[in-house]
Amino acid sequence: MAVLSVVALLTGDVRSASAENELAALASQKSTAELVKPSCFAESCKSQMENCAADGDCMKGLLCTAKCMGDAQCAVGCFARYNDNNLEKVLQCTIEDAGCIQIATQEPGADSAFNAPRPPKALVAATPASMSGKWYKVLGFNPNYDCFECQRNSFGQGADAKQMLAGKEVSMDIGEDTAAVLVEYAMPRDRLGAAPETFHASLMEKLEFDTAPGSVRTAHTEGRMFGLTFWENWYVIGQNGPKEPEFRFVHYTGKTLQNRYEGAFVYARKPELPQAAMPSIYKIAREAGLDPTRACCIDNSCFAAPVEESIGQPGSYSPTAQPPPFTPVASADVIEGASPAVSPVANAAPGAPSIWESLASPVVTAVRDVAEILEDPRPPAEKLFARQRPMFEVREYDANGYRVPTARH
Repeated sequence: MAVLSVVALLTGDVRSASAENELAALASQKSTAELVKPSCFAESCKSQMENCAADGDCMKGLLCTAKCMGDAQCAVGCFARYNDNNLEKVLQCTIEDAGCIQIATQEPGADSAFNAPRPPKALVAATPASMSGKWYKVLGFNPNYDCFECQRNSFGQGADAKQMLAGKEVSMDIGEDTAAVLVEYAMPRDRLGAAPETFHASLMEKLEFDTAPGSVRTAHTEGRMFGLTFWENWYVIGQNGPKEPEFRFVHYTGKTLQNRYEGAFVYARKPELPQAAMPSIYKIAREAGLDPTRACCIDNSCFAAPVEESIGQPGSYSPTAQPPPFTPVASADVIEGASPAVSPVANAAPGAPSIWESLASPVVTAVRDVAEILEDPRPPAEKLFARQRPMFEVREYDANGYRVPTARH
């Protein structure tokens, strides 16, 4: 009954709908009876639902995403706070595997190399070998997908791919024209009555390069994020010149069962903007119809490491890794790193809790649970996305990507 009430919220008033919020439009057009098969939860997803019901965060995540009514950024905010394995499994079963919640707006399956959307500018040559190793996302153009903090992608073939896949519940056949990709990212996890945490996540993708003559894309991939499958087309539309620090400019289009989306990002070999290549990056962006001054500067300062850890470690970085300077009105927030979520009562006195604290703890937990269930998910999501910093707020570069001399003083 709890899940049915959650799904019923999908048919409430829709506050926003855009090219990436097809689900919001669908929710406003259909009734609960058209969107939900009640018997399916017990018949096809019983174990997943039972595990979710026993997991408070999973149920909160379902409620939170339902209250978003298809708004993409709001849903991302819910996943930042509540995502866990049980939530991903129940979403996969109820939406994709069993179809208990019929909210698909797209046909499943990947585009072909010839009917995929065309790139915004001509492709540059790219192979699994040219993409191998560790890359950091340093610049992003879609705030919904590209601007999370601490983003590193590792590409591997052969022995490198086997090492990347070791210990993971993923099986991939990596051939001559494919690469295994380990995607890492982080989001702040702010919970009521708890110390701030950082939610670290990773996923494995198989990137298949399209070698057939006439292909409109560089490569394609299929993966799963937040329990749902995505299919993406990749287009490498720019790269560094001979005397520039190495970078790749990637445009992408993709879809889930719920929506289509697109964006772009820049890879660099170090977790910071490649200063000498920024004018070229700005030029490529404008040729592709993108405004580089509105791209987000991705905060990868989490990759800073002590000198003894960075020496001789491929892909590691110096202890001075920092985001670039911002204008005074947009100073970058600082993530303190993962810390245990504790109630204010437990945090007030170190050591073993007193009898009064032990008695009060269940009450504090219950109050927090009710407050999180009832809260509006949009303000926390807005706070999450407000952390993003567009390039026009960075003091270090002008409108064409050139260094501003006074920024050095």
